[in-house]
Amino acid sequence: MAFVFANSLTRAETRFALPADPMVLATDEAVFRPFAEKVRAEVERLLGVPAAVDDPATFKLLLSTRVHLAHHFGDNEVAVATAAWIRSLQTDPDSRAFAGLTTLASVEARRRNPGTEPADARYRKTFFDEFTRQLAGLPRTPGIVTMLRGQREKIAAITEAALLAETRDVIAPALARKGYCGLGEADQLVRVRHRLTSIVPVRDETLRALDAAIAKRI
Repeated sequence: MAFVFANSLTRAETRFALPADPMVLATDEAVFRPFAEKVRAEVERLLGVPAAVDDPATFKLLLSTRVHLAHHFGDNEVAVATAAWIRSLQTDPDSRAFAGLTTLASVEARRRNPGTEPADARYRKTFFDEFTRQLAGLPRTPGIVTMLRGQREKIAAITEAALLAETRDVIAPALARKGYCGLGEADQLVRVRHRLTSIVPVRDETLRALDAAIAKRI
């Protein structure tokens, strides 16, 4: 991997070697995990580079990748800390109120059900109960309702088919055109894998909890 600064000396450029086709990387844990380990190590390194942290776009990517990888590796403390970091950067009060709630629910599900996968019924029930509890604490305002509806729309669109299509039709061609995998592309691949393994399994529970939270506010 090479690390260089752009002319502005603020944007960091990192290059990762892809071990396989993006579709294989997104769907095969044995292939993805070593790649994810390298990305995680580089993200942690870059968080200690002032020029990378001082650039808002790069910093946002670093935190996004970090929280997704923390979930993937079951690193609960890093997941919660990074979600809180992301939340602190939100300027919209409604977005700030919601930020990190799914992370807290996921972490609680892992803590209460060690060794289980997100598709496990016990994990899904814990996630649903905790996410519902977190949503209950949100303000009962029109702004929150609008925000929750927007979140519901996003979650509804996250399906296995949609994620695989994104990898095949958007991410893979973009990588081919660019000729290398930078931090942004790595974040996209990590995000897809995280959603396939952690978000899709609890998609129905997430939608049910959001529907109930919206219904209580209208």
